[in-house]
Amino acid sequence: MGLFKKKKDDSSSEGSAKKVEDPPPPKISIFQLFRYTSTLDRIMLIVGIIVSCATGLGLPLMSIIMGNVSQNFVEIGTILLNSTDPAVIKKAKDDFSHDVIQNCLQYVYLGAGIFAAGFIQASCFLVICENLSNRFRREFFYSVMRHEIAWYDKNTSGTLSNKLFDNLERVREGTGDKVGLAFQMMAQFIGGFAVAFTYDWLLTLIMMSLSPFMMICGLFLAKLLATAATKEAKQYAVAGGIAEEVLTSIRTVIAFNGQEYECKRYEDALAHGKKTGIKKSFLIGAGLASFFVIIYASYCLAFWVGTNYVYSGRLQSGTVLTVFFSVMMGSMALGQAGQQFATIGTALGAAASLYEVIDRVPEIDAYSERGVTPEKVSGRIKIQNLEFTYPTRPDVQILKDVSLEAQPGQTIALVGSSGCGKSTIIQLLQRFYNPDAGKIYIDDIAIEDFNIKYLRQLVGVVSQEPNLFNTSIEQNIRYGRADVDSEAINRALKEANAYDFIKTFPEGLNTLVGDRGVQMSGGQKQRIAIARALVRNPKILLLDEATSALDAESESVVQAALENASRGRTTIVIAHRLSTVRNADKIIVMKGGKIMEVGTHDTLIEQKGLYHELVHAQVFADVEDKPMKKKDVERRMS
Repeated sequence: MGLFKKKKDDSSSEGSAKKVEDPPPPKISIFQLFRYTSTLDRIMLIVGIIVSCATGLGLPLMSIIMGNVSQNFVEIGTILLNSTDPAVIKKAKDDFSHDVIQNCLQYVYLGAGIFAAGFIQASCFLVICENLSNRFRREFFYSVMRHEIAWYDKNTSGTLSNKLFDNLERVREGTGDKVGLAFQMMAQFIGGFAVAFTYDWLLTLIMMSLSPFMMICGLFLAKLLATAATKEAKQYAVAGGIAEEVLTSIRTVIAFNGQEYECKRYEDALAHGKKTGIKKSFLIGAGLASFFVIIYASYCLAFWVGTNYVYSGRLQSGTVLTVFFSVMMGSMALGQAGQQFATIGTALGAAASLYEVIDRVPEIDAYSERGVTPEKVSGRIKIQNLEFTYPTRPDVQILKDVSLEAQPGQTIALVGSSGCGKSTIIQLLQRFYNPDAGKIYIDDIAIEDFNIKYLRQLVGVVSQEPNLFNTSIEQNIRYGRADVDSEAINRALKEANAYDFIKTFPEGLNTLVGDRGVQMSGGQKQRIAIARALVRNPKILLLDEATSALDAESESVVQAALENASRGRTTIVIAHRLSTVRNADKIIVMKGGKIMEVGTHDTLIEQKGLYHELVHAQVFADVEDKPMKKKDVERRMS
């Protein structure tokens, strides 16, 4: 966390900067945006496009009615001014009333049609949007769960959660009513100019002389907005990652009075997004201002030329108004279409980022059905000439030509100073990563030949800091094996020395453990984690410093549980407890990624090599220096 590791913070911010500068994902087409639509959705999409076009044609048709009404007023006014014959005046008034009523009815019919079309348009596109975003979320999360650990090392949880929420929200915006509005505006543009050219092509061309400027303005604005929106989203993703990191470690932040520091760190990350957002706002303002300047200039030109045409008798005033409003509506629709296309463009960019994750084929596919699933596995482990570097640190070799063997039921202890590669071997046995060179065999079968689910079902893991989910004890244990029955759960709890203390809870197995197991003590969490590992009845048990974070009393209870769990299973243990190491069938001493010594406790002590130095340097913290009475252990178990 930033509060405690300043150098790490700097590197992480540098990493974030590198991520922002990464090449953008491949562009996708508008059709790919709707990849996850069903047949019904596609039918609704076609219907929505048709009614969107119908809605868009409504306003140009309205300009025809408006021109006719205007001409009716001009004609009745002319007759009333120039005629004194009562019969002529009466007929003119009757004709005027009839024509106005007909035009008003046309308004009503057109309005009712636009109302119905608009309702269908909005309903179709919004329903499609909800269905699409739902499937998008499912596919994205499914794909995220599919990838190997190396991919997670390069993609932080904050970035992924931002993609899951922010990018999907942008896709949602771009696939909802914005698509319908884009088709509506394009239909309005085409319909408006079609009406205008039909009534008078020359006046229309004169008014269109400024339209290219309007089009250029709209397209330029749309491109700038899409670029700024993508940049803004990436910058806010960095801030989102910081927020998630702090919230998941809130107890540590509060314990060290780090609230102000973390607020400042979050504020600094937000500042970049704010700066881009302000720049985007100025771009919108400048674009809209230019757009309206061009519109009003075209109005001025239209009325000036139209007035001359009316004076010369070339056109009627109603025709001028029809052409004017048709061109105006068509031009405005073109400008508004630019905004809709900008939103769709942002959605395409966001979707491309999501598809990059969804379409990626993982190196180790967690969902793969391929691979062998032997009926019986004894648990014999053989590692040959293993070499490994982490993908995020390719210049640092962690394992160098490591070879070891473990017979079924044996306990192998890995010892050595921090960073020598002990935990890396544990991770490679679970096939979190593929080695750079060498092989790992279980019962003479290379682990890459196993079905990945089957392989991980063979292995039980207990780590230094177990992760418990914010649900009941029973559900946490069922993460080890979903189809386990109550009898097997109770058996695993008894093996883990957890049965007695769980019985004391009012809710028993239904007791909630809290976020990350915060409601449980360290020893209780560890014993629940042991039960979770045992409930799948693994052939291989991996213990990664499972007692190092516990106090002396809890450690003794958990150690007893681990000894129970190890019986009859091949066990690889990383331990700081001398008694655990002493009792191991084989001790492997590592340094700098290499195996330096192999043997039992007694033989290695006699050799007076590296293991002898580690023991006498008090690397092993042994609680046996302060032994607990048997009754105290039993009390702690309960």
